[in-house]
Amino acid sequence: MTNTYDSLEIEHSLNLFPEQIKKTFEEAMSFTLTKFTPKAIVISGMGGSSNAAKILEGVYEEDFKVPYDIDIHNDYNLPVWVNKDTLVILNSYSGNTEETLSAFDDAKMANAKVIAVTTGGKLKEMIINKEIEGVYVESKSVNPSDYPKAGLGISFGALSGTLANLGVLKLGKEELFSALDELSKIRSDWNVLEMANNLNNFLPVLLSGRPFLGALNSGRNAICEIGRTFTQFYDFPEINHVLIEATQKPDFVKEKLKYVFFESDFVHPRVKKRFGITKKIFDEQGNSYLTYTLKGSTKLVQALELAHYCAWIGLHLSFLRNDDPGPEPWIIKLKESLSQPVH
Repeated sequence: MTNTYDSLEIEHSLNLFPEQIKKTFEEAMSFTLTKFTPKAIVISGMGGSSNAAKILEGVYEEDFKVPYDIDIHNDYNLPVWVNKDTLVILNSYSGNTEETLSAFDDAKMANAKVIAVTTGGKLKEMIINKEIEGVYVESKSVNPSDYPKAGLGISFGALSGTLANLGVLKLGKEELFSALDELSKIRSDWNVLEMANNLNNFLPVLLSGRPFLGALNSGRNAICEIGRTFTQFYDFPEINHVLIEATQKPDFVKEKLKYVFFESDFVHPRVKKRFGITKKIFDEQGNSYLTYTLKGSTKLVQALELAHYCAWIGLHLSFLRNDDPGPEPWIIKLKESLSQPVH
């Protein structure tokens, strides 16, 4: 669905999502990194850089070769427990993210092992000047917009390649590229435009369960940023302990919210049952909902499918309003007020 309002080629960038991952994974694997066996991993990142980590955490939470869960830190500084046995990854698409750069000082003070992952900016300079070890990848050829919101694949490929390079993540090129080829086939036949039409003028609420919480977070962010549409997500089974009594008031909630169930055979069997029961309750309550059944053959394919599908929903919502999905006037205003680089 080509649109003349797309001044920054966001659609082209989304089309290149599989190529973004392939290219940057290989680039990250080509760097020589000092091997380190951590007892814990902290990934410091914001927005899309954080989303890549959250998707990986969900898909591979049972496979990471460390005894603790990965901590994804979306804030300034670092957790107080970081020490010399911790791997700290400074993950910033731009290389200038204020919150991520602030974590560097904490990591040095804690004598933690630090790796940077970026496309440019201050972090790239630090890697080139050997102030810090890390990976930098080229982005413009696979993300014409060069905006992080259209570059999730770059963040995902670079981070997953870095973790695989370090030996922390069991993910090989053949497995990843096969998953991306499958995703491309799924994308050629999915109903994303129909879904966007059904969500137009509603507030989407995205629903799924483990192992797709990171993908849900990424999908929410993409619809917010690309579609400029207020979007939220909830996870099963937690939603049944929180939201089920809060779907009626105020009145506009029932009128303007539309829930999207992302269903999968990879969720817990009891969560699958909860999907059906929750839909029946929604029918009784008069709530509107839609269903998308994830088609990928593995958790990795489905997680990327969910996140990417939502990015396309965001793009089509923007087009349906004849809006340009690229410009970010409010982000520019915010970052200028903070004296930060925009990207």
